[in-house]
Amino acid sequence: MNCKPLHFETYVPQPGGNLRDVVFVAQMPHVRGGITLEYSPWFQFLLGLLDIDIEYDPDRHLAENALLQLEVRLGYRTHDDPPTTWHELISTTVTRRLDCSIAEDKKEMNAAYNCSVMDLFELGSNAYPFYLINIRLPVNEEQCMKDPSGPNCAIGRLKDLSIIEIHQNGGFTKIWLTMKTLLTPFVLAATIWYWSRIRQLTRQPYLLEKAIFALGVSLASLDFPLEWLSLWFRLPFMLLVCDLRQGLFYAMLFSFWLIFTGEHLIEDSSRNSLIAYWRHLAFVVVASLCLLVYDMCERGIQLSNPFYSIWSTSVGTNLAYAIIYVASLCALLYFVFLVYKVGRVWSTIKRKRAAALQMNRNRRLKFEMIIYRFKFLMALTVVCAGFTIASYIMKQ
Repeated sequence: MNCKPLHFETYVPQPGGNLRDVVFVAQMPHVRGGITLEYSPWFQFLLGLLDIDIEYDPDRHLAENALLQLEVRLGYRTHDDPPTTWHELISTTVTRRLDCSIAEDKKEMNAAYNCSVMDLFELGSNAYPFYLINIRLPVNEEQCMKDPSGPNCAIGRLKDLSIIEIHQNGGFTKIWLTMKTLLTPFVLAATIWYWSRIRQLTRQPYLLEKAIFALGVSLASLDFPLEWLSLWFRLPFMLLVCDLRQGLFYAMLFSFWLIFTGEHLIEDSSRNSLIAYWRHLAFVVVASLCLLVYDMCERGIQLSNPFYSIWSTSVGTNLAYAIIYVASLCALLYFVFLVYKVGRVWSTIKRKRAAALQMNRNRRLKFEMIIYRFKFLMALTVVCAGFTIASYIMKQ
């Protein structure tokens, strides 16, 4: 292949040339101060963002939400390969929507647009020390004449492309995995001991006891240090597995809070049946399914194509927003319903406390201590649920 390096800002297309003749190259990590850096499996994942620089030119129109099409090739190199040898990991064509703006008083030649950074790729594991990305911008002049809003037809005057790479800090990963490794045996031991004690009872386990056990199992699954395997094997599905484990834990936690409050509604004779909670758990099920669909559409497809993004098309963007809005609405309704349930529990306890005034002093003090613990746990449940839901919505 006959290629020569050039500076794109001074590049002038040759007669009959094409913008596709220009190949944007990014080596990750780049050489810094004459030192060749390298990635480590301790970094866990690799996230690439595309930062595009566009200058104002009255002769080159930049359409609103212009469609940018990229031909990308991602390669890797190991320690055993010579410096000029790269192995192709994936080659694909992707599209992104430009989100650029410029103030009216700044519309002068060579003035810079303010463009949002775009997601480019995401690797669920960091198995190789060196990566190389080639990017081309294909332009079909004939097609642009027919459809000025087509790919790369109205992207203005492109100055440069930059790739921003984000990865997890290796030191954090070591501390994080060490803590999970030390904590997991205690969680497993506590869960197994708890369930063995429940099984020793002469009665069948209550629904609340089953919920506590399920919550312990989900917590043990979340804390299990599966990430150790990614240090020796290429496991691109680790981010997806992490999301699924977190989703399972939060679904069980939200379900446990509802069952916990329902179990203390003394008048509710059917509180020990999961069927009695199907209306209550509907919010949790719908929100969990929405986020599962989103994760499978995003990170599920990224297992085969790390450059895929559900946000790259209008249909995908609308679907993603719909999923997030439905899940957020379910979370808010869940919290409102949880507060309502806690209010009912407090009302029930208040009536029982009034009846306890007829008891003798020792029994009344013991009963009031139990009521105090219940009220404290209910208040703590509402506070924890509120902070959890608020952090989720702000994150989305």
